[in-house]
Amino acid sequence: MTKPKTDFSIFSMTRGFTKRRFLQSLSLSALGTAIMPKSFAQETEELWDLIVIGGGNAGLPAAIFAARRGARVLIIEAAAQVGGTLFLSTGQMSAAGTKLQKSKGIEDTPQEHYDDIMRLSKNTADPDIVRLAVDNAADTFDWLMESGFEIVPGHPIKGTHHDPYSKTRYVWGPDGGMSILAVLEKELQPHLDDGSVTLMTLTEVTDLLQDEDGTVRGVITKNETGEIAQYRAKQTLMTCGGYASNPEMFEELEGAVDYTDTSYPYSQGAGLTFGEAAGGYIRGGEHHLPLFGAILGDEDYPTPVLAFARNDPPLRAPWEIYVDVDGKRFMREDAQTHDEHEQILLELQDERCWMVFDQAILDQAPPVILGWEREEIVDAFAQNMPMFYKADTLGALAAAAGVNADNFAQTVAAYNGYQANGDDPFGREHMPAPIAQGPFYAIRLQSWQLTSFAGLAVDSELRVIREDGTPIPNLYAAGEVLGSSVFMGRSYCGGMLVTPALTFGRLLGDRILQFDT
Repeated sequence: MTKPKTDFSIFSMTRGFTKRRFLQSLSLSALGTAIMPKSFAQETEELWDLIVIGGGNAGLPAAIFAARRGARVLIIEAAAQVGGTLFLSTGQMSAAGTKLQKSKGIEDTPQEHYDDIMRLSKNTADPDIVRLAVDNAADTFDWLMESGFEIVPGHPIKGTHHDPYSKTRYVWGPDGGMSILAVLEKELQPHLDDGSVTLMTLTEVTDLLQDEDGTVRGVITKNETGEIAQYRAKQTLMTCGGYASNPEMFEELEGAVDYTDTSYPYSQGAGLTFGEAAGGYIRGGEHHLPLFGAILGDEDYPTPVLAFARNDPPLRAPWEIYVDVDGKRFMREDAQTHDEHEQILLELQDERCWMVFDQAILDQAPPVILGWEREEIVDAFAQNMPMFYKADTLGALAAAAGVNADNFAQTVAAYNGYQANGDDPFGREHMPAPIAQGPFYAIRLQSWQLTSFAGLAVDSELRVIREDGTPIPNLYAAGEVLGSSVFMGRSYCGGMLVTPALTFGRLLGDRILQFDT
């Protein structure tokens, strides 16, 4: 069977994800591969005003605005190209009090944005970090727009599948994260041309240079040929992302298995390792929250996602039921937001469940897999693909899927009674058909991840701090290296990953970092 093209609109509203697409996207970037000449790599005594580790959402704005102030900046990027997660991201942003909103007659304030984040996160987001982000987000967004950023027609909006904002402040560009990257590259290019910013790609930072008193003085690097070098700077900024592609670190920090291979390949957690070794500490892993509805290609975790279930009642109300490994239902399947699904998924063994339906539902309902036609679903069962189970009886289906057979039969019978009476104890409203006509079907759904929740602790000036609250001199951090939980808590709030990263990078370069220029 040929796998259909998957639209990852459960989390990403505008574009799909594959690592092949990531590699292909490298050729789309205007900057190309800008590797520092080999001879220059031997120059280790020069003192930079700022070293930026990672050329992505936060690192590029930091370099741009620092260079505008006359600073000499060195960007060190492990990949062959700048951009980081923007190659895979939908580039969703949210900001209150923007010029775009005002042009449309939308009255909105940072305080309302802050209140929404704290409400949506159930007060689990970090109030100081959220305040810093939302109070400065509008200036960041206005700068992007003035620099040529374009938005999807009809934006801003309140939200999509997760709980919406109270005001229309949520936007993205027509080409997702690449729309943002195009602007950042355009703004960076003049500084590369005049030498105020130097870019090294295909170069890993392997350690920080630190004095005995803990002051950070620069970095140690290794390039693609294995050459080791030291670069010294007055200030060092880590914007090298999270650890969502490091399954060992993910499990250690969040206490959960990273089942899916869906994140940026360079999100290995290097910044957390450096920051902790320098005396900082990591926080936020307790706010781990899985995404719902992935259908895996196999059980060799982490594994690529084959497809996603369509669990969006506004677009396709469910005909199926969901059961856990005990063969029991655990929620109303037609919950209106993903947040309900995700919070309940946390409580399930191995963060997995099964969609269950019968032949009549397969024949009559809109296809249950996002982007697949009915014939492709039928073919998946016929080929006994992993995660797809079919049997003539409920008992045989339970055995094949690996759920409790007795409970499973009772669950289906009970649901059929609720469907006939129109009265479901979970409060489900959409129950168009019973599950009564064999053969019977189940598809196993698994949690999946795009981001990492734990990150380095920083203060209100984005200095990496020790557990006693004192800052590590000359060491700063921004972006996902701070952990997504500081921005969103145990939730997913629209635009609160990309926008804070851009905003904190801009703030650092424009205002927070001090340069003798």
